Amino acid sequence: MGGIQHSTLLLAEYLMLKEGVDIEILLPNSGPLSRLLTEKSVPIKFYNPVKYKSTAISIMNDKFRIPNPIAWAWNLTAILLNIFRIKKHIKSNIDLVITKGLLNHFASGLACKSLIIPVICHLQDLITNRYFGFMKYIFNIFAKFIPSYVICDGQSIQKQLGKNNKTKSIVILNGIKTETFIPNKESRLKIRHELKIPLDGYVIGHVARITPWKGQDCLLKAFLNYSKQNPNAYLLLVGTPLFDNDHYYNSIINILESNSLSHRVIMPGYRDDLQAMYSAMDLFLYPSLEKDTSPLALLSAISSGLPIGVSNIDCLTEIVDKCNGIDIFNPKKLDEMSALMKKYENDKIRKKIGLLNIEAGKNNFDISIHGQKFQRIIEQNRIGI
Repeated sequence: MGGIQHSTLLLAEYLMLKEGVDIEILLPNSGPLSRLLTEKSVPIKFYNPVKYKSTAISIMNDKFRIPNPIAWAWNLTAILLNIFRIKKHIKSNIDLVITKGLLNHFASGLACKSLIIPVICHLQDLITNRYFGFMKYIFNIFAKFIPSYVICDGQSIQKQLGKNNKTKSIVILNGIKTETFIPNKESRLKIRHELKIPLDGYVIGHVARITPWKGQDCLLKAFLNYSKQNPNAYLLLVGTPLFDNDHYYNSIINILESNSLSHRVIMPGYRDDLQAMYSAMDLFLYPSLEKDTSPLALLSAISSGLPIGVSNIDCLTEIVDKCNGIDIFNPKKLDEMSALMKKYENDKIRKKIGLLNIEAGKNNFDISIHGQKFQRIIEQNRIGI
């Protein structure tokens, strides 16, 4: 599952425990999220939508994108058809609908508007600046008339809203179950044994979808330089090309093979035992190049008590501001990442910074904080308020 699916699950679990709150989640189809929601006894429905297509053609591992007019026409038609499909599954006694996903904001928002049901749009990704900002322009027109409120995952998303829309918006950073990520020595030993990493090895870790804008290639190149200084260092890249093709992933593999470092760069794929994976790491580096707002993988690493280094993109600034122990680097300057790898060879420094990060995670990113803020906005915008 991606970040939006995980955040949906965590919020649903939180709201299910609140008195007077009844929730039901409308999903496009069955999958890992629906199975987990069912396990948690969260009511779900499926509406079998017309699927959307990517509006751009990616070239050279996403370095360039050109618009796909056929996909734009297809998606416009799909939105119109999905409005009718969604309406069939929305009960008349619903007080409020929360929408997620850019194109789904349009389809679900318009469906609810026709049923006179208040809507909150939960924006969890930056709206692309490509095509001369056309999508931002369209969304701001939509947001002016359809949703009663807009919740943004980060300040950079809120900044994309027009003046009128900002007045009915709020920034609520993502939340996680921080207590589930406390490091565990047994998990550390188990994962290192499974992945054939020496118990005294120095493990630099990263968790994210393997896609160009996450910057795994930059992290890998920095590690290639650093690995010549420290033969006991390992790089642990957790993730898969979820929702993407394999071109970028294969380019990562090619770099590994050409440098004969496959035995020191471990890529275990998608894992759902993240607490154990974080426990096996000594340092967590997050080299995103763009559009990453309060990512769950980063919040989890903070709560795991790892020393953290993040790229200096605007989207991550508000996370850094809440965690005094986090280091910042330019992801395009490989020597800055290599310097952090060198800095945290020191176990005493790692432990000192790790304790600061555990406390910062608990105080700023726990699901209870996220859920309480969400609940207040829900109460203010439901029917009769």
